[in-house]
Amino acid sequence: MQKIWWSAIVVLWGMAPPLRAGDGPIDPASYGVYYDRREPSFYTGFAPRTPDPRRLHLHVGRGNQLRVTAVLADDVVAEYARDLWQRWRTYHTLVDSGRLVLTQNRALDEFEQRLREVELERLVREERTLAPVALRERNLRLLERLNPGRVFRIRMPVDDVVQRWSAEVRPEDHHRLDGARRLELVNLLLPTRLWVTELEPGVGADVDALVARVPATPGAKPAPDLRAAYLALLARVSHGLYPVRDGEIVFDEFTAIYPVGTFNEYTTWNGRRIPYYPTPGRRTLTTHQRSLTPDHIPTDESYSYSPWLPYMHVGTHMHNSFHTLWWQMEPAHTGFLPAAWRGGDHEDRDGRPYRYLWLLSRGPMSHGCTHVNAGHIAELRQLLPAETERLYDVDVFYNQSQLYDVFDIDGDLTPEVMGVRYFIAYSLRDKTPDQLRAPLARRGYYAWLYAGELDYDAADHGVFHGVRDASFVGRSAVIGHEYERIALREAAYEPERVQFYRLVDIPFARELRKVSVEHPFPALAVAAGGTGVVPQ
Repeated sequence: MQKIWWSAIVVLWGMAPPLRAGDGPIDPASYGVYYDRREPSFYTGFAPRTPDPRRLHLHVGRGNQLRVTAVLADDVVAEYARDLWQRWRTYHTLVDSGRLVLTQNRALDEFEQRLREVELERLVREERTLAPVALRERNLRLLERLNPGRVFRIRMPVDDVVQRWSAEVRPEDHHRLDGARRLELVNLLLPTRLWVTELEPGVGADVDALVARVPATPGAKPAPDLRAAYLALLARVSHGLYPVRDGEIVFDEFTAIYPVGTFNEYTTWNGRRIPYYPTPGRRTLTTHQRSLTPDHIPTDESYSYSPWLPYMHVGTHMHNSFHTLWWQMEPAHTGFLPAAWRGGDHEDRDGRPYRYLWLLSRGPMSHGCTHVNAGHIAELRQLLPAETERLYDVDVFYNQSQLYDVFDIDGDLTPEVMGVRYFIAYSLRDKTPDQLRAPLARRGYYAWLYAGELDYDAADHGVFHGVRDASFVGRSAVIGHEYERIALREAAYEPERVQFYRLVDIPFARELRKVSVEHPFPALAVAAGGTGVVPQ
């Protein structure tokens, strides 16, 4: 497999100030969720809803993290402020009517405080005075303000991208292209963003025609219509997600990266043990085999009524899914936690210390499912389409165990290995957190997670040498490109924003997670236009 053209490293700070060698976890308030009882919760963060599944990419790569990237549609950005307002008003209308009884924590208070700080009501009220372009820009700034480090304005010079793609065309491509090579060249049109797994009818001929426009002799001039043909093919295979304006490919994205727990087994790679992913491939969100919906919520309180998103059936009764399993960790009696965590000053709504801490183990942990932190699974459900029938079109790309998720997150034409600043992995005994699998310190944890493959530069940024990403052919995950030298992108750990409430029933919990401008809570009249009483 040839080495991809953008293998050179770029020095990156990631999304947060770098941790020095030996640092342990950040502020304990940043990790996990403190609680007294396993109850349902609703999302109190600021991620945007994405109604169109084609604009979503879910990817699990080596390193035990899930990346969710949403290409932001104009209508999503235009409705963003009103969408926040709809959720805010809905929560308060339900609370004021007594249908929603808040318990345990005060995340809704924090949500409201932040929306008042940005003057959300005024922003919504002023929308009728703004032209569409001005409204989009204002809301995009609001999205960036409420989600720092997670919104990316991508601007790629067309000529640079075409030139880089042309450099990938080999002399033999002018004589013979098989299906695998055509598929590879299609995905190289916009590397790490196109995940075409099979070619639609007619696309193969378009690839052949585009290759014919690239000079077979080094230094020769390309065909004059190469650029136009390239853009036409890109628009076709991407379904128009990446438009061109003023000589640049221009689009905006929201990217979240969450630590995850995976199958409780290891495999061997280069003589070292790494977490084992037993079910790689392109999956699609599917039904839970008992409730027969992809928008499943378990009735067993050990899952705390969190979203449960299946992506693979296993036999006739089992499945693999994204979900959150709540084993009970008592901070005061969990010896591997730092002292500041064991004797923390976190208090519930009644002013008493919380009894338990939900804290994900980023490493081998499950029977085959993918464990996601409680606040992150709530945010993932927020990012997905509200309508249940659209969930069936959401794909999940799951790498082979040894293959990294490589992504050009900021569009600078230099990719990075995706990672996240979360350094906790532990084992269970009798369904209780038992022992650490790796040190809590950054370098010690990474030495275990990446099995010695991560090096560091003089500025303490992570660097990999000679690693590979994945490609997907049909439903199969296969070995992709090799990177001689590539940086680790350490995304900041996103605090978990959920508000606990007293259980009503499963349909209530499901509908509360769907609330948006386009999907109001059933039988609830809530104004979304910035009029009416501001929540107090």
